[in-house]
Amino acid sequence: MLDDPRHWPEGAGLYCTMNAGDRMSNHPRFQLQPLTNAQEDIEAVALNILGLGFVLLLEPLDVDKYPFLRGANYRPGRIIISYPTSTSWLTMSWEDGRTH
Repeated sequence: MLDDPRHWPEGAGLYCTMNAGDRMSNHPRFQLQPLTNAQEDIEAVALNILGLGFVLLLEPLDVDKYPFLRGANYRPGRIIISYPTSTSWLTMSWEDGRTH
C-alpha cells in the first residue's frame, strides 16, 4: 500500500479531523493511537502531530463504524493555521490524479 497509491482501497487514506474554526493546542509531541477491530487487527491510526488531528484509515470509509470521520477532510490539500499576527500554510501533494 505504501509503494503505490493505487493499492489503497477507495476511501482509505489520511483524514484531517479538524475543520475550519477548530482551535488547536500546540503540543510539542507526536501521538499515535491504533484503532482495532474485534480481532484486534489495526484498521486505522489516530495521529496528533503538534496539535493537528488526523486519522490514517487503512480500509474503505465506513461512517457507521467511525462516526468521528463524518465531517473529516479526506486527503486535505492545504491546512491553514491562523494566529493573531500571522498565517501559516501546510500544503500536501497526493499522487492520485484528483484535486484536493
